[in-house]
Amino acid sequence: MGQIKFNMNNSNSDLKGMSVLLVDDTPANIDVLRQVLTTEGLNISMAPNGEEALKIVSQSAPDLILLDIMMPGIDGFETCRRLKKNEATKSIAVIFISAKIETEKIIKGFSLGGVDYITKPFRQEELLSKVKTHLQIKKLMLEQKKLITKLDAISREDPLTGLSNRRDLIEKIEYERSRFERVKKPFSLIMADIDHFKKINDTYGHDAGDYVLTRTADLMKDIARKLDTVARWGGEEFLLLLPETELKGATNLAEKLRETICLINFVQEDNKFNITVSFGVNCYTNKEISVDEFLKSTDTCLYQAKETGRNKVVSLFNN
Repeated sequence: MGQIKFNMNNSNSDLKGMSVLLVDDTPANIDVLRQVLTTEGLNISMAPNGEEALKIVSQSAPDLILLDIMMPGIDGFETCRRLKKNEATKSIAVIFISAKIETEKIIKGFSLGGVDYITKPFRQEELLSKVKTHLQIKKLMLEQKKLITKLDAISREDPLTGLSNRRDLIEKIEYERSRFERVKKPFSLIMADIDHFKKINDTYGHDAGDYVLTRTADLMKDIARKLDTVARWGGEEFLLLLPETELKGATNLAEKLRETICLINFVQEDNKFNITVSFGVNCYTNKEISVDEFLKSTDTCLYQAKETGRNKVVSLFNN
């Protein structure tokens, strides 16, 4: 029979556009199901047997499958078992349809991962009710997943600069540390602190301070590589994670950042000023060192840069 799709664009159903695969070897049954379900604006695909259904699902996974049990070739139970065994298709809801309603078959269907059971001949109200229920569950799960993803992204982002925040960067550093243990590729950190930032706030106001932070963040993102992560570490401090980068390369990047930033004219309303930034640079080359220890030694480099005149780069090899 192949894959045939019907898209009813005039339906007002809140499930409009969701997809249902009908699997039955009897064309009359398929026709009844299609006529009932297309009134809800659903995208309908059809397959005459389990083998064809599995091919269709592998190409485009539906939101719900109505699956006949008694079919030639692999029956509905075996089709469901294969769907649930596959990581890519195991979450698709399956409603079994059959003229046989023995308790043993119902139990078997649920044990294989089916979510519901519809008997033939079809009763329209029952059919629509069960299909709508499971599609609404799928829709809610998708919305929940999107919300969780969105909330997770927000929880990893600094609201002022849009950079990664401390939580996000620590996780990325932990990942690079574990990767170093596997492939022995070093990574580096650059810790940066805007010099005399309090003076900027005191002289020009906090709006100017926020402007300096966001402009500095943008400059760092523009100069860093795409695979690098630029994060706001807190206050006027930034931290850059440089995967697969040795100390020399990280130090060169820090120096480029320092030189670029100190030449920029910062203009905010009627105020025009320049800033400088101090940098501490460190490279991870010893798996025995914890992330906390690595961060502390990087902070020590930054502290030395601040204590010895500011507007400079201090790395481990010139300590």
